[in-house]
Amino acid sequence: MKNILFSFEGRINRKQFWLGALFMIVQVLIVFALLSMTFDVESESPSTLGLVILFMYSILSFWQSLALYVKRFHDRNKNGWWVLIGLIPFIGAFWLLIECGLLPGTEGDNQFGTIPN
Repeated sequence: MKNILFSFEGRINRKQFWLGALFMIVQVLIVFALLSMTFDVESESPSTLGLVILFMYSILSFWQSLALYVKRFHDRNKNGWWVLIGLIPFIGAFWLLIECGLLPGTEGDNQFGTIPN
């Protein structure tokens, strides 16, 4: 999982992409459990520790999702910069879902590496 979520090199197939996404969902549940333990009931706001946890997780989550999408675009024989298409309102999110989550990768080796297992 370390190679899938932290490296921008190589390719991943749809199965690895969805497993990485599932792993990230589990991380979200753990982070929210930690945040609920640090919530200040008196002021009805997150504590300083909770905000630090949230900030650190936001950076980690951004890096991991970027790595997943870049390697998935590599599997589709496209440059990782295609991930920026997600910035287009409405259409971008659907494009990323279809391109990275539903369409198969390039058959055989391509310029970004060998076919993933």
